[in-house]
Amino acid sequence: MRSPTHPITAPIAPGRIPLLGHLPRLAVGRVEFLQSIRSRGDIVRIFLGNQPVFVLNSPEAVHDVLVTQGRRFGKGLLFDVARPFIGNGIITSEREVHRRRRRALQPAFHRHAIAAHVATMTDIAEEQVSAWRPGEVIAMDRVMRRMATVMLVATLFSTERPEGAGAMAALGEEVAEHLTTVMRGVFVGTVLPAPVATLSVLGHRRYLAAAAALRELADTAVRQAREDPSERGGLLSVMFAGTPAHPQGMTDVEARDELLSLLMAGAETTATTLAWALHELGRRPEIAGRVRDECRALPAGTPPGAEALPYTDRFLREVLRLHQPNWLLMRRATEPVRVCGVDLPQGAEAVYSAVTMHRDPAYYPDPLRFDPDRWLRRPVKELPPGAYIPFALGSRKCIGDFFSLTEMLVVLHTVVSRWRLHPVENHRVRPVVQAMIRPNALPMRVSPW
Repeated sequence: MRSPTHPITAPIAPGRIPLLGHLPRLAVGRVEFLQSIRSRGDIVRIFLGNQPVFVLNSPEAVHDVLVTQGRRFGKGLLFDVARPFIGNGIITSEREVHRRRRRALQPAFHRHAIAAHVATMTDIAEEQVSAWRPGEVIAMDRVMRRMATVMLVATLFSTERPEGAGAMAALGEEVAEHLTTVMRGVFVGTVLPAPVATLSVLGHRRYLAAAAALRELADTAVRQAREDPSERGGLLSVMFAGTPAHPQGMTDVEARDELLSLLMAGAETTATTLAWALHELGRRPEIAGRVRDECRALPAGTPPGAEALPYTDRFLREVLRLHQPNWLLMRRATEPVRVCGVDLPQGAEAVYSAVTMHRDPAYYPDPLRFDPDRWLRRPVKELPPGAYIPFALGSRKCIGDFFSLTEMLVVLHTVVSRWRLHPVENHRVRPVVQAMIRPNALPMRVSPW
C-alpha cells in the first residue's frame, strides 16, 4: 500500500516486560508470537531487552526494504554476530564488497554450470540410497544433512573432495555437525544480550570450537587449491580467476570466508527442507505416489528439473512455503527511511519472517493445508511481490537458489523412484525452532514400491 503523507507510529506488540522486552514471548513460542502480531499493522515494534526491532508484516513492507529501498539497508544484527566467526563473505559483507564478491561468484551458479554438476549430485544420492535395506529405519534428518553437505563440498569445493565414499561421508558429517553448532550459536548471540549469550551453559564454548574447526577446514581447502595446479574446476578456481573489477582474484582469506558463507547458506537449509519434504511424503501416500510416477517416467539421461518434473517441483515449492527453514532474517537501516508510512531512524533493526508471510490466508487460502496444486490455481507470479520469499529478494537474494532447487529435485527423484517412506509408529515429528525450524528427529522406515 502507498505510504501516507504524514508518518505513522509503528504499534508495540503486546506482552512487553520491563528490561526483558518480548524475549520471554520469543522464548516460549517464536513463530507463534510473530504470527500473532501480523494483524496489528504492516510494521510492528518488538523489543529484545531494551533494543527496539521493527517487524515487517506485509509483502509491501518486505519488498520495500529488500528491493525498492534496498540500498538504504545493511545486513543487521544477526550478521554482525556471525561475521567474527564466518568472516566477511557474501552472507555478511556490505555494499561494494558484497557486490564485488557476488559478481566474482556468479559464474559458478549459472544454470549451465549447475547442470554440469547434476551427474555428481546423482552419484552421491544413489550411493547413499542404494545402501538402504527393506524395512530399515533411517534417521532421515541426519542422512539428508550429511548428503546435502557432501553434495555441496563435492560439486563446489572439488579440491577438498577426499577419495572414497566413506571419507566423503565422514567429511560431510563433520562439516554438518560444526555448521549446526555454529548456527545455533549465532541465533543465541542475536536474541540475547552478549553477557548472557556467552555463558558456557548456553554452549558458547562449543560454538567457538565449531567455528574454529570450520575455519580450519576451509583454510585447508584453499591451501590445497593454491598448491594443486590441476584443480578440477570447482568454486575455488572461480574465486582465484579474478574478474575485470578484481583482476587479481580473491586472497586466501577472502576465499576462505566465501567457502564458509556458502556452507552456512547452502547446506543446512537444503538439508532441513529435504527432511520436511520426506516427512510430508511419508504421511501423504497419495502425493508420494504422484511424485513416484512422475519421477519414474523421467526418460533416462534427462536431468531432474522443474520442466521435466512439474508436479515434484510444485510439491517442493509447497514444502518451502509451509516448512520454510529460515524463520527470521534481519536488515538495518543505514539512513533514515520511511517504509509503509513508518519512519525508521538510521540504525533501526528490521526483521521479517518468511514463515509467517507464507501462512497469510490473504494469499494462501487454508494456509496450513499442504497442497502442491495450490500453485496451479495461483502461481508465484500472480502473488504480490514479497508474499513468497523462500530465497529472499533483491540484491541479497540467495545466489544459490537454483543450485539448491536442483539438488533437492535430484535427491527426491533418487529416493522416491526406489523407496516408499513410512512414519515410525509412536514417534511424533515436531518442529524445533532455533536458528532454523527443523524436525526434532525424523526416523522413517523404507520399503520398496
